[in-house]
Amino acid sequence: MTPEPAAAGYRRGVERITFWERLRRVDPLIWDSLLAAAIAIASVVGAVIGEHASADPARGPVGPEGYLLLVGGSAVLAVRRRWPIAVLVAVSGASIALAAVNDAFDLVFPVVLATYTAAAHVDRERFVRLSLPISIAATVTALVVAYPGSNWVEVLISATFAAGLPMLLGRIGFNRRRRIDVDRERAARDAVAEERARIARELHDVVAHAMSVMVVQAGAARSVLDDDPAAARAAIGRIESTGRDGLTEMRRLIGILKAEGADTDRAPQPGLGQLEALLETVRGAGVPVEAATEGEPRPLPTGLDLVAYRIVQEALTNVMKHAGPASARVLLRWGDAALDVEVSDDGRGPFVATQGGLGLLGMRERVALYGGTIRTGPRRGRGFTVHAHMPYDGGPAS
Repeated sequence: MTPEPAAAGYRRGVERITFWERLRRVDPLIWDSLLAAAIAIASVVGAVIGEHASADPARGPVGPEGYLLLVGGSAVLAVRRRWPIAVLVAVSGASIALAAVNDAFDLVFPVVLATYTAAAHVDRERFVRLSLPISIAATVTALVVAYPGSNWVEVLISATFAAGLPMLLGRIGFNRRRRIDVDRERAARDAVAEERARIARELHDVVAHAMSVMVVQAGAARSVLDDDPAAARAAIGRIESTGRDGLTEMRRLIGILKAEGADTDRAPQPGLGQLEALLETVRGAGVPVEAATEGEPRPLPTGLDLVAYRIVQEALTNVMKHAGPASARVLLRWGDAALDVEVSDDGRGPFVATQGGLGLLGMRERVALYGGTIRTGPRRGRGFTVHAHMPYDGGPAS
């Protein structure tokens, strides 16, 4: 048998990582740390230049405590996305303290950034109960302390730009991310339903095949029952074995909805017997892949054989799409009670699935149907691994 036509499209699925995609995958903590360092350096340099260039005799020196507040109020921005409320409190306190120590300097930009981050990363209840009052109180207090001669109109306008605008932009960003998360969850649920429907069609073919074999064997047993009882008993034994396997697959089929109106593919379903053809297709697309076997291979139930093949197929598809220049290794470990399927690569590591990792969800659904487990994650050092453990008896069939 040859692999299904979808395998021929692997070559078109290979992605080429771009420079901007590399930047987007950098840990946000690194970007925030660089931003915090830049703000701290700019604040200190600005304070030094302003202190020596000012001709105002009433303007006092910044002093050690002023520099400490400038650096500390900027440095905490490094963890602004991890602890947005705590960072907002720290920056607001530093801003008020700096205004009290030396009203010629302020932490306006760190306060604005901390306010935006808190509005963009906390839920509505915490935003209204904590972020909103803290930001308004800190902004108004710092303005009043730093500019005691200002009237309420000036304070209101300044507070609107320093606190109100960042809050508005932050909530817009929060709502946008929430909509993206909702859409991703909906796509994941749809993917699970679609995968279950596909599994139902495949298991339907498995059970139909078992029933056909039983009918043929029953006819053979009836035709030789009088002349060759031994052959009849052997045929009856095969009927029993085939019926037991078909009943097991039928139990797995119960509870899985079959999509109405879907075109059912009646082509023979692949299995581990077609694994080498699949690997040749992947190699032809430019990805070196090797296969290894541990233990003594044994015949598998048709449904389980199909699941093992699909796991390897989906894992290699992810390698070609997301791992970049890489090689892969497929390991089949035949144990006494279970089959372990492991696909690993030495590519660029964990990928951010553009559609929420729907292939991995499908693999989990397939393995769970047979009482197995699946683990996915980065390899030590570099690369990604998919490991599935599936008992031969299939575990719970319900």
